[in-house]
Amino acid sequence: MGKESLRCERIDLKKFCKDKNFGVCAIKIYLSTKSACTYRAPSGNFDLFITKLDTILRKLYTVTTEYIICGDRSIDNLVDSDGKSQLEARLKNYNLTSAVNFPTHTQKNSATVIDNIFIDIIKMGNYSICPIINGLSDHDVQSITLHSFNLRPPTKKCMLLGR
Repeated sequence: MGKESLRCERIDLKKFCKDKNFGVCAIKIYLSTKSACTYRAPSGNFDLFITKLDTILRKLYTVTTEYIICGDRSIDNLVDSDGKSQLEARLKNYNLTSAVNFPTHTQKNSATVIDNIFIDIIKMGNYSICPIINGLSDHDVQSITLHSFNLRPPTKKCMLLGR
């Protein structure tokens, strides 16, 4: 399918944005897939970021829609931390798992995974991901290709607890 035939629409989430704390944009791609890009400034309020992300996921979530969340959350996925644990636990409520396992942000003496893509690997398990080093930024681009995914609804109903 070429990009000319890809149908999508913008999902208006600007009311959730808060300068220097939480940025988000999203589109619905007419394959039952929704994609959102998030940003959290390193100095931003982490609790506000997690709360707004969860609010948006609850608003958009349906069992039959696949989600792709990408962006810079300023949480290093290579280092165990409270922030990483909280983010992973929250996304796990929606069956979303980190797909990036290579450095995405490099500086003179460090490499981190602060940019990430989260997908439902059960539904989208056949994928490949690679970095694209563009030389324009200290952040590299992540490119994900979904080779196939399961569009059938699950046979069991799930109930999310703790909401």
